[in-house]
Amino acid sequence: MKLRDGLTLAAIVGSLALIFVITRFDQPERVKPGSPEYDAYIEHSIAECLRNPQPIDKGASEPASQAEREAACRASVLQADRLDPENRPLKH
Repeated sequence: MKLRDGLTLAAIVGSLALIFVITRFDQPERVKPGSPEYDAYIEHSIAECLRNPQPIDKGASEPASQAEREAACRASVLQADRLDPENRPLKH
């Protein structure tokens, strides 16, 4: 292997390492469960769900009570948060 090949290989490996460092360690932090910001985010998401109701059971003859709707919204919001924590807001 010639000097030129070694320098080319070192440049490629170095640029890949730099890209890795930039993409992995420079990401902003998300709010953590249990923090006041997280609780406010969950409550806001539940309020959005209650304002824009989705049909829970199309076969139900009577509409769900407010408590049932809130419980369903809370369950769906928490499940969505668990499945995709990247949607949490950024820490200030």
